[in-house]
Order: sequence, then structure tokens, then C-alpha cells
Amino acid sequence: MATKLVNLRIDFAFKQLFGTKGSEDILTGFLNAVLEKSLEAPITSLQLEDPHLHKAYEDDKLSILDLLATLNNGSQVNIEIQLRNTHDMVKRSLYYWSKLYTSQMQEGMPYRSLRKTITINLLDFVLFPSDEEFQTTGQLWNTTKQRVLSDDIEIHFVEIPKLVKQWREEKVNPWENVFVRWILLLPAHEDEHLTQTLEEIAMNQDPILQKAMDKWENMSHDSSFRSAYEAREKLLLDEQAKLAHAREEGLEEGIERGLEEGKIQMIRSMHENGLHLEDIAKISGLKIEEVKRVIQ
Repeated sequence: MATKLVNLRIDFAFKQLFGTKGSEDILTGFLNAVLEKSLEAPITSLQLEDPHLHKAYEDDKLSILDLLATLNNGSQVNIEIQLRNTHDMVKRSLYYWSKLYTSQMQEGMPYRSLRKTITINLLDFVLFPSDEEFQTTGQLWNTTKQRVLSDDIEIHFVEIPKLVKQWREEKVNPWENVFVRWILLLPAHEDEHLTQTLEEIAMNQDPILQKAMDKWENMSHDSSFRSAYEAREKLLLDEQAKLAHAREEGLEEGIERGLEEGKIQMIRSMHENGLHLEDIAKISGLKIEEVKRVIQ
């Protein structure tokens, strides 16, 4: 496999691999691995949804490219990748879970019709430094009976750096653990040995992982996708750097100004490179009318 593979922790690349039409079996394999301990039965089919119908992310452009699917049992699953620690991750996840759960309700609909909603947060940072576990699952708990009160709420936090560290220390084995191999796919572009290991596993025992890796390589060589991906990557990393710099100096006004200046430069650059307005709007999280005003 080529060395210049895209970073699947960039939400634009993650969504292209797992959340586009034709990727349903890849996403099913991924979710069966991540949700294995909480599923009563393996997922057999799912339907990809448009998360922007449910989004409440107007104030957080770095999280706008999430992924939403409805499983064959009616449960909703929302997946987000977070590159930075906003220091309110748990509350933020609860808030967005509640928005997605309540968005099911329509006038006259009985409460019993509400279906289980699962949020999966893939974190490129350590959220719980005192815990060794790299996957944390939260549910609504009956403290008296010591059992689940309702399984309608389920929130997962997967700390990717912890898993990478344990893999390097040979504490986890992707050959034996399906969850480990799928999560290690996300940072694999940074480690040739890891990529080769996953290729061997895919070729010998995991045809769905093989399909995912083949698509990953094809994406990485697609010039049109690569152009849009690099623009999104630059936006995310630039905003991350500007936030860190502004926080260090305590310049709250500078944060907002830096974000907007970076976004304007990115939009104009994409337009100059020939990207369609729809793609620019999708990557930047703006409306097409707003994009037009920037490039005029």
C-alpha cells in the first residue's frame, strides 16, 4: 500500500470511508466491533442518514462532519471524531445525544416510539488519564438495583492514543481483537509497520477490513477527493493551532478573529483550485450563499 495515505482521523476522510453510499458493509463491520459488548445481536444492516437534518453544530465547525446511521433494529448511531480536547467533552456529548434522541419526536407520537440512540466519540486525545481502558461506555444506571435503568442512552468514548500506546507495548493484539484492529486503522497512516500488520490481518481473516483498506487506498489516490481532504485538514489543523495560541495568550477575541480569517483564506483557496460551491460549503460548514459572499 502506498505511503501517502490520508489521515482517517480527519473527519472528512472518515466520513468518505465509512459514511458514503456503498460503504454500509464497512460501517457495519466497524460498528459490530465497537458495540460488540452492548449489542444483543450483531448488526445485519443499516441505513446511512444525513446528520445535518439533526445537527445543532452551528457554533462548532470542527465537528460538523459527523456520521449518522439507523440500524436494522431501529437504533440510531452517531459517530464523531474529535481532534482536540474542549475540556467539556462529556457534557457536550450528552447535549448532542439529547438533541438526536428528541429529534425523533413528532406531534402526537407516543414516547414508547423513541428508539435507542448511541453516540460514539472517537477521540484523538486522552480524556480519562487516570483510567487505563481505552473504551468507556456510559448508560443510565439504576444505583439501587445495580443494573441498567434504560438502554435508550449509550455513549462511548474511544481514546485512540491509549490504544496506540498499548499496541506498541504489545498489550493488545489486533489479530485476536476485532475492535482493536478497526480502531488502529484510524492512525495507521503514521506507522508503516501497523499498516502492514492490518493488511496481513485483512488478507488472511477479515474481508470487510480488506474492503475498507482497499477503499482507503483508492481514496488516497483520488486527486479530486485529495484536494477537498487537504483543504479540510488544513482548516482543522490551522484552527486547532490558532485556538492553542490564543488560549496561551488569553485572547478570547483573537480566537474568534483567527478562526474567521483562517476560514476565509481556506474558502478562497478552494475556489481558486476549482472546487464546486457545494463541496466548499460542505467542507467549511457554511451555506452556499455564505460561500458566495466570501469569494466575491
